[in-house]
Amino acid sequence: MSKGPVIGIDLGTTNSVVAIADQPGARVLADSEGSELIPSVVSFHPSGDVLVGTVAKERRLLDARNTVSSVKRLIGRPYTSYEVKQAQERFAFELSEGPSGGVLVSARGETYTLSEISAFVLRHVRKVAEEALGRDCEHAVVTVPANFNELQRSATKAAGRVAGLEVLRILNEPTAAALAYGYNKTSNEVLAVYDLGGGTFDITILQLAGDVFEVLATAGDTFLGGDDIDNLIADDMTVQFLETHRYDTRQDRQVFERLRAAAEWAKCQLSDKPEIKLCIEELAYGEGGVALNLDYALSRERLEQMTQPLIARSFDVCEDAMKAAGLRPTQLDNVILVGGSTRIPLLQRMVAEYFGRKPQASIDPDLVVAEGAALQAKALSVPARKPTAPLARVALKTVAQPEAGAPFSDDFDDEITNIGDRPPLPPPPVARRARKATLQGQAPPPLPIQLKKAAGPADDGLVDTPTRSREEPLEDMRTRVAEAADPLDFQPTRTEDASGLLMEIGEETAARHVSDDDEPSGLVIELGDDAFGAPSDVPTGTDLRPQSPLDLPSSVPREVEAALDEEVPTVTGALLVPDGSAPVPVGPAPVPVGPAPPLLLDVTPLSLGVETVDSYCEHIIRRNSAIPAGQTKMFTTAHDKQETVVIRICQGESRKISGNQLLGEVVLEGLRPAARGKVQIAVRFMIDADGMLKVRAQDVGTGQQQQIAIKLIGELPDDQIEVLRQRHEGKMGA
Repeated sequence: MSKGPVIGIDLGTTNSVVAIADQPGARVLADSEGSELIPSVVSFHPSGDVLVGTVAKERRLLDARNTVSSVKRLIGRPYTSYEVKQAQERFAFELSEGPSGGVLVSARGETYTLSEISAFVLRHVRKVAEEALGRDCEHAVVTVPANFNELQRSATKAAGRVAGLEVLRILNEPTAAALAYGYNKTSNEVLAVYDLGGGTFDITILQLAGDVFEVLATAGDTFLGGDDIDNLIADDMTVQFLETHRYDTRQDRQVFERLRAAAEWAKCQLSDKPEIKLCIEELAYGEGGVALNLDYALSRERLEQMTQPLIARSFDVCEDAMKAAGLRPTQLDNVILVGGSTRIPLLQRMVAEYFGRKPQASIDPDLVVAEGAALQAKALSVPARKPTAPLARVALKTVAQPEAGAPFSDDFDDEITNIGDRPPLPPPPVARRARKATLQGQAPPPLPIQLKKAAGPADDGLVDTPTRSREEPLEDMRTRVAEAADPLDFQPTRTEDASGLLMEIGEETAARHVSDDDEPSGLVIELGDDAFGAPSDVPTGTDLRPQSPLDLPSSVPREVEAALDEEVPTVTGALLVPDGSAPVPVGPAPVPVGPAPPLLLDVTPLSLGVETVDSYCEHIIRRNSAIPAGQTKMFTTAHDKQETVVIRICQGESRKISGNQLLGEVVLEGLRPAARGKVQIAVRFMIDADGMLKVRAQDVGTGQQQQIAIKLIGELPDDQIEVLRQRHEGKMGA
């Protein structure tokens, strides 16, 4: 249980919002000027002061080079990424590459990481909350787009630490919006949260059943939002100014920033008016110092023609999410609009046409995410009560994967055939089907891999997060969670066809046979009993069978699984328990005080994989897998007396490593020196309730836990975070 209030923060691209749930429901906190929307803008003043919010946004028109905005679009991205290169052409402030491959902002002779820029906003938001509440606020729930990857989530959490905040939970924005929408309701419905903000777009399909919120599927585009509409209008202004005055405003970034600010104003006005006219005086100067003004008119009809292709991109993402959820748009009960950009009339019409119904209009799209975060924060701050019944342990879910050669449904084969270069959608999750059958009192459906009951301890803590069938009426989800048996308390056996299949991972990427005559490239990984992915993931024509199979264990020993799961925080109830705190009971509790905290069942938006031969990616945990989730793989050394191995990790759906986001490297050090193939290492990949990656490793032979480090691109080490925190306190005054 945290001390003091726990606030909910929507850290937005354009604006940020802070809320508190200190009464029934949640309320948004306003700043001293009465504004609930706090611009996510940071300006470095010549005096040395750091300005944040409205005053910083005003300085954007005077000093764009030292005023930073919209960094959420770039946070957690490598400097070499396409998105950063695009932003460099638009932003007036200077970007450079950091020592760990991340992005740095230069202003007034100093450099700042993007996490540090976001931390300035978070510290200001925290100050707004403290002034409104009259108390110190050191704990928060911070929201991020559902499609944020590991790098972006890690960078956001680091920003909270730099701002002096303990971030108890990273919560997906659409899930937060659904929580605010469904709070204290008893409805049973399936809905879509369409979230288009200033810089990112998300679509999430959820099932609401009383106080149970289950995410069925999510998809998104982290480089699509209102900023792109502003740029379209600014480009149109530039063309008109060039035709009139023979002056290209893109040559001067300060001038172009004034156009972007005017474009944002025009966009907002056209949500309520059929047309607007504006005049920007002294936008530039011509020959002899003559002032050049811009007189510009724009109608809503013209704006809709410009933005229709951009908005249409979002429905390609919607279609992806609907396929993953196994639903059609017309099967949904409701649609919630989130984000200021959803106020655009054209967008509302297109959403209504796609989903076959008018979107929900009873909630404020700018404030609902912060309200949901505050409700989650309230649940995190509720003291635990001693249960009268055993708790259901909703902990890491072991992801069952199909064996090599396992048949897939005709529908899945059609997906592979028809999508083309787009990666196919995964087959319906085995765990979800099994969980639904279990909760309905039926036997679990047949799994696509041969399973046997494992010997050893009865409970290794790997229990699936429960889900329910939409057709089943909600009786008492919490009691069912407590009583549900684990449908995946099995271990797969080795099949004959896969018994010798090996794959090497390491410095070299060329496809090759593994034999006694080959010089291995650094690491060998065993496939077979729980193969990484579908057979379609293995490149056609690549022979992965070794000339001389090595003798490796056929499955991960149960005691190894248990050891790797030690000290992993147990997440119970709605996955609402922060690390290290007491669990909130799922089952009946004595004399509940107020409404029970909601049960949130979220998913991971992107597949997690490792690099294999010939620069291919083998997916370990698939997108839209229920989280927390975990998967263990058996590795062995590929060199004599090898003491260190390196594994490259990526997120994304492409079969090629180059088509995914490279996260960084997992380094296993301190291995006992032995002949190659003699050191067997169980490596466990885990995604926690925040959607963040954790990795553990164990030497199977000795049982010794190995020293392991995840080196994320652009990641801030702990000592640097402390230095940045102290610098913040000096600049802004803690």
